[in-house]
Amino acid sequence: MSTVYPIEDAVPLPPDEDEKKPEKKALTKDEKIEKEKRELLSSVAAADFSSLKPRVAYVLNLYPHTRNSDISLSLKYWEIFQPDLYKESGIQPKDLFKLERLHYIVRARAKIQNEYELFLADTEIKKSRRKNEEKMEGAVIDDSPPVKKVHIFSDETGKTHKFVIVASVWVLNGRAVFATSKAISEWKAKSVWKNREVHFTKFGKSDYDTLKSYLGVIVENREYLGFKYIAVERAKTKRSIEETILKLHELMLARGAAHELESGRIDLPREMEVTVDEEQSLDSFVISDLRDRVGETLKKRYEDKLRLISLQTASSKNSALIQLSDVIAGAIGRILNHDGERNFKDDMADLVIQMLDLKIEEGDIDGLDSAARFNV
Repeated sequence: MSTVYPIEDAVPLPPDEDEKKPEKKALTKDEKIEKEKRELLSSVAAADFSSLKPRVAYVLNLYPHTRNSDISLSLKYWEIFQPDLYKESGIQPKDLFKLERLHYIVRARAKIQNEYELFLADTEIKKSRRKNEEKMEGAVIDDSPPVKKVHIFSDETGKTHKFVIVASVWVLNGRAVFATSKAISEWKAKSVWKNREVHFTKFGKSDYDTLKSYLGVIVENREYLGFKYIAVERAKTKRSIEETILKLHELMLARGAAHELESGRIDLPREMEVTVDEEQSLDSFVISDLRDRVGETLKKRYEDKLRLISLQTASSKNSALIQLSDVIAGAIGRILNHDGERNFKDDMADLVIQMLDLKIEEGDIDGLDSAARFNV
């Protein structure tokens, strides 16, 4: 039987062992602000609306006129995030107690603009916000339209398999990012996946019906969604795996944009915001290279009418749309890379392909040294 020693009898580490333990350095004020800024941008990129600050930043990003007026900001915030309480025809007095407090919204806006220096107001507004609120009344009434954006959430798989694959979810306007994320979150809250991050590799035998229900939610909200992937056989390309993945991301973004424009699903001018799962292969240097390559391609083809304004990584943990791109990548990967006996995972892969109407075709793509499988 083992002996349990009281705390006071515990033997301390020798002094030289204690000295080896690194002390956690406290962040300076500037370092703390920079850390919070990165975390906020990551949350916005991931479409993580689980807390107030990312929700406020989302509104500031999508509706530039709200950067100049706290009243405009609060009204738009309530309209988007609390539509059951906020009505243009009027707000019930009892509902005022349920709406997000205006001073909380203003405090978050001030931190985002003043400390993080993001989504800034016009210079003259910054000098005298309160005095200019009256000038903004017309803008509040007119309700300026949002900046036209297309949001892309992407993931990759197959680095060590026969085919390497990049898959993505394209959301064709900013409001649809929130609407789709909200629909998935509300479904999850009532499902057996309530506390689970959705990943294709983690599906078990009992998950087929739940996956079908999950995909049903996606299909119900697919009016403003596009699903794209590109895959290449590693043995048939002369590139390194890192260069191959970089090129697949580049081509997926360029061909995807061309397809959305040619099909009339988006028009110009428009801004592109891209979010890649941070757990994958693209480090900060590759991200910078990819941003430059795609930016140059878009400028050459569309001048300044289609611009890549953001390309960054974010955790899939709180991003329903990165998780969806993982499901698509995993399903395509299963079909292209699995050569063993068929089992439940193959049925799930077929279900994803069928319900999302994906096609696996082979063809030549300019810029690749091998034929690719693709769906745009």
